[in-house]
Amino acid sequence: MIKTYNRLQTSMQNIREMFSNLQAGLKKRQQLSGQIIEIASGYMAHEQLTQLKVAQNNTGQMQMVAQAFPQLKADATYQKLMQQLETLENDILARRENYNNRVNAYNSYRNSFPVVLVAQKLSFSIIQYFDTDDEKFDLQAQSFSRDDTQALQQFIDGSAKAVGDMTSQAVKHINQGVSQLKDKLDSAKPEQPNGDEPQDKEK
Repeated sequence: MIKTYNRLQTSMQNIREMFSNLQAGLKKRQQLSGQIIEIASGYMAHEQLTQLKVAQNNTGQMQMVAQAFPQLKADATYQKLMQQLETLENDILARRENYNNRVNAYNSYRNSFPVVLVAQKLSFSIIQYFDTDDEKFDLQAQSFSRDDTQALQQFIDGSAKAVGDMTSQAVKHINQGVSQLKDKLDSAKPEQPNGDEPQDKEK
């Protein structure tokens, strides 16, 4: 049980770290997108700027909106930020793939038998894969905030009690078996002649 818990906990910790790295990349993308939108505000009307804001989580769509504004595309700061955004986007894709692969390995192990019994007892839940919904992904951070101390102690206490009960039952059955065997042996002994009965005299 301890080995299973340690493996689940280690996997969860690795996923938690990868989650933090992926989350950092998403926040960095949001910052770069915000800076690009700020620069674009000097070249775009309100309607076009709104379209750019809607597309800020998709680098390709942002570039498509900017295509209609040659002066914006020629802006050196815009070019620099867009290049950084493209590099970051590729990095996020790689982090996302690594994260989902690790989640897949964890979920597969977590759902295997008898690991699933320990996982359910200690509240190791199934982890969702990362998709393009950033808000949904942010909500998953709540599942990584956990303290296993109390649950683990309860599980250990319960296991110890179960082992103790099994041991008591085993001892009880052994004692019953010994007692029954003794009774059978006693009943199988031949009867000894009574010392008060007269002995035959030799003729």
